Parts: sequence; C-alpha cells; structure tokens
Amino acid sequence: MLAARGAGHGTCWIGFAQSWLGTPEGKALLKLRRTTGPVAPIIVGYPKAAPPPMPRKEPEIRWVGA
Repeated sequence: MLAARGAGHGTCWIGFAQSWLGTPEGKALLKLRRTTGPVAPIIVGYPKAAPPPMPRKEPEIRWVGA
C-alpha cells in the first residue's frame, strides 16, 4: 500500500471480502489452489483528491542517562 501511494495510487483494504475469497467460489474466481488463501484483499485505483493529513501529537522526547 505504501508503494502504491508512492506511485500516486490510492488503496483500500477490503476486510469483508476476505471471508468470501476464502470460499471455493472465491478461490475459483482468483484461480487459487485449494491450499492457498487470500491474506489481505486490497483495491487499487486513482484517487479523485488527496486525503487530508492525519492530525498527529507532538512527540514526547525523554532523555535517559547522563
């Protein structure tokens, strides 16, 4: 997902799809072996706009020792 973001793409992890993709029908759609299963279904595309930056707390730095 970070590499896609670096290339200007947007991504979204589709957690609800994971259980269906693990079924025989889902595996057949992806042409996966029966012993293989999906780990993290992700969609990739071009975002219409950049998302706003997430607010972050200022880091608290504590020096230990002398």
